[in-house]
Amino acid sequence: MISQPTQATASDGTASRAVGLPPLLGQALGPLVPGAPIPPGPRMNPWDRAGARPVTTLPDGVKALLEGLWLSPGYHRGPDGKTTRIRQRPVPSAGGAYPVHTHLVIGSLGAAGLDPGLYAYDHEREVLMRRRDERRSVPADSWLVFTVQPGRSFGRYRHRAWPLWIADAAYALTAAEFLLDDPAETLIGPAAGLRDLLAFAPGADTGWWLSRGLVPEMPLVAIRLPRRIRVNRPRSTALARRRSPSLATFATGEPGAASSRTLHLAQRSGQAWLLGADRIEAWTVSPQDPPRQIARAVWNAHRCAARLVYDAAESDRWRCRPVSGFAATGQSWVIHALALLDAGDEESAP
Repeated sequence: MISQPTQATASDGTASRAVGLPPLLGQALGPLVPGAPIPPGPRMNPWDRAGARPVTTLPDGVKALLEGLWLSPGYHRGPDGKTTRIRQRPVPSAGGAYPVHTHLVIGSLGAAGLDPGLYAYDHEREVLMRRRDERRSVPADSWLVFTVQPGRSFGRYRHRAWPLWIADAAYALTAAEFLLDDPAETLIGPAAGLRDLLAFAPGADTGWWLSRGLVPEMPLVAIRLPRRIRVNRPRSTALARRRSPSLATFATGEPGAASSRTLHLAQRSGQAWLLGADRIEAWTVSPQDPPRQIARAVWNAHRCAARLVYDAAESDRWRCRPVSGFAATGQSWVIHALALLDAGDEESAP
């Protein structure tokens, strides 16, 4: 289906018994704490095992788009200040899980200097791979498709993972729109049409994936590519320098100065560092709404939040840290929030 971003409802701070959620969603948003972490699977699928071959020379537009989304300036640091093995990325990810994978579907008309075919981008090695094409039919148009490798988030968040898959895919899609700066058709999944576009089997068909030396991916969103890709360079520069402020920076705030709304959100999320935010934006939906309406609100909330994050990076007015993990404990579920600090506030941790 085709979806355009709309403004989600702002948080109203109400709290009472949550009803009406589908069982799996209710479990994901309930108070049950995830168990111990489990192995998340590979950071990137090894498409070379499935016969993919590196593209030796990337066209300028494709290179600028992929680097604008995923080029790493370094590695995250842990609370102790030590460097981790998790790369920093322009597009944020819940808990640094980075489950999003990037694919290009180049249609029969061609696009961006690439020949028609299927391509997968390895974020870790910064290599575009030309896949062995298994499609039954070739579309005329070309698409940038974002999938998620479910284990990356599930390994850490277990039953709470599925809203985070949508969150990360929505942030990636909005970043592509931000960089291309040109309204384009978007496809929102999960849907069989997106799988067909990539010639993927369903994620539950593990035999198809494992026989190719891969782990399952779920295609969630796509954006139609122009014949010639032009990346907005100033926006790419702004996205490259965007970083979520550390929790220690928020902790320098004065809890006594927090509003009742901020206190409510901190309690509802179990994240006391929110009390140090200069500003908080939040998006909600009623748990009593029909599942389709809830799903639409989840996508819209994260796309609205992502656009605010990227616009703030471009204006250099605010520094933003996305917030997920709110329990649905009332007539409204807080889908997602942003904690903002004035750009003049100094970072207190490396």
